[in-house]
Amino acid sequence: MSWTAPDGSVGYGQGKCRDISADGLRIETRETVPAQSHVNLRVEQPEVAGSARVRYFRRGPMRNIIGLELSQKVRQDLLDALRTAPPGS
Repeated sequence: MSWTAPDGSVGYGQGKCRDISADGLRIETRETVPAQSHVNLRVEQPEVAGSARVRYFRRGPMRNIIGLELSQKVRQDLLDALRTAPPGS
């Protein structure tokens, strides 16, 4: 994923999706992504890309949790494929 923070700075990182719905994702990552940042996402399996906005950021002891609101709803067939994708995709 890559993001543009409200101050205009750009960041890059990786994360693991912990929850997904038609409207958003919850991602676990080591990176700090400020709330209200614009995020570009790319999933390797199945190959899909999209964009989102950071709704919340929670710092954790080992990893951070980011709540993302997707810019477009996810189709049900894609949701099903993402839910059954192998770990680490």
